[in-house]
Amino acid sequence: MEFFKKYLHFSSHLQISNADLLLIFLTIIYNVHKLISIERNKKGLKKQYSSSSCTTSVTKTPVPQASGAWPVIGHLRLITNSKESTHITLAKMADKYGPIFSIRFGSHKTLIVSSWEMVKECFTGTNDKLLSNRPPHSAFEHMFYQNGYGVGLVPYGEYWREFRKITTHNLLANQTFLKYKHFVTSEVDTSFNKLYELCNNNKHNNDSKGAATPAIALIRMYDWLTHLTHDVVGRIVGIGGSESNSETGEIIGIMSSRERFILAHHEASHFVTTSSISSIVPWLGWVDRLTGLTRKMKNCGKKLDMTLGSIIEERRQKRQFCKTKGKEYNSTNIAVEDKQEDFIDICFSLMEQSQLPGENPEISIKSFILDMMSAGTDTTKSVLIWTISLLLNHPHVLNKAKEEVDAHFEMKRRSTSDIIVVDVDDVRNLVYIHAIFKESMRLYPVSPVMERMTSDDCVVGGFCVPAGTRVWVNVWKMQRDPTVWEDPTVFQPERFLSDNKRKIDIAKGHDHELIPFGTGRRKCP
Repeated sequence: MEFFKKYLHFSSHLQISNADLLLIFLTIIYNVHKLISIERNKKGLKKQYSSSSCTTSVTKTPVPQASGAWPVIGHLRLITNSKESTHITLAKMADKYGPIFSIRFGSHKTLIVSSWEMVKECFTGTNDKLLSNRPPHSAFEHMFYQNGYGVGLVPYGEYWREFRKITTHNLLANQTFLKYKHFVTSEVDTSFNKLYELCNNNKHNNDSKGAATPAIALIRMYDWLTHLTHDVVGRIVGIGGSESNSETGEIIGIMSSRERFILAHHEASHFVTTSSISSIVPWLGWVDRLTGLTRKMKNCGKKLDMTLGSIIEERRQKRQFCKTKGKEYNSTNIAVEDKQEDFIDICFSLMEQSQLPGENPEISIKSFILDMMSAGTDTTKSVLIWTISLLLNHPHVLNKAKEEVDAHFEMKRRSTSDIIVVDVDDVRNLVYIHAIFKESMRLYPVSPVMERMTSDDCVVGGFCVPAGTRVWVNVWKMQRDPTVWEDPTVFQPERFLSDNKRKIDIAKGHDHELIPFGTGRRKCP
């Protein structure tokens, strides 16, 4: 204790700030840690490089590293201290260091890729397999079944291949997805009816001075789009849509399993976007335990597991009841001959046929629900918000979109005497609408930075990239490349009506200059 008193007295005379003291403390710990681990790693490193794919004198060249790294935290301060978003900071660094360079993100060596040529080299041929893993994250470990199930986070291997095949062929195939048109149409209609009610109930006729003004409805579109995406995706997956929202439950303080899941999922999304110390500097993971972050993530994981367990058990009981009564299970309120299975139904059928991979098929179903709700709600909402914002700020584009929609449905109206209903199939014929969404995702990709991790040594751009290196693809920077896109910062959907850009298929991910859904074997299915 006497030592610390003298130390604090000495530091106050030197006018050392708390931040400097913390940096000195971490530097000491870091150096001690390095000294202890050097001898331990010598044999492993020697073995690693003796079997490395980086064999020639050219490919032994390491990737150039950006300057300014600090002990322990690496380049973290350059990213976190900036008032700009991470992808913008990395874009400015790419202007200085080139399309491929490296940084140290805490303890992790990280490769930054910012050109479509380098992306193509990363995610084609042999490299694609070596870059098929996602970096571990403490939030995924504590809340999503230790990254061991599902298709989104599980490491590349036999389980992932089997589950991906099932997901692509049985759940997300075009023929299967067309069966969900009724779900989508029903939920969209319900959501727009609610929007219409909100507009009528929230009109303001007076300005701040009490003067009469035209009626204006103030609507939080973020909230409305959140409900819309959760209802549509939830209905398709099988956790329920708008019909599952319990109004009576809100009065008596009881929520449905779906509502409890959505609350827990929202909490989990917050933890995923929160940078934990253990994910940046793993050997300082005790700090997360000390601050209570680890405990909070584990508790959130338990909530998710319990609510998903309730949803699956409810479905199991309904299916069992129908079997005992000799009836065919119908998850909808429509006629049995028109019944439509949701994803949970399909998963149950596969499980009954022993076709679900993994030691615990029920956890596979839970993980799949998490994957679909995570990938299908926030991403869709983000695209819609950016697209609406861009249209409102570019009225000439909005007018052209209206003209295309009016022209299409005028033709449809002439061909039938029935009431015109907007169908999912109509979207395929709206070429300019497609161009608007492509341009929106080009300017504002859902994931501005795509993350992967090398499972073995590989060569990218003539440089050796060691196993365990994290790879960040700056999609935002790449999709604004002036050598590929004319006036890259301008919102111009017409660019996708030209012959050379019209054929770009963002779903397949083979056109590496535009990859909002990713590329390679781990792209969005």
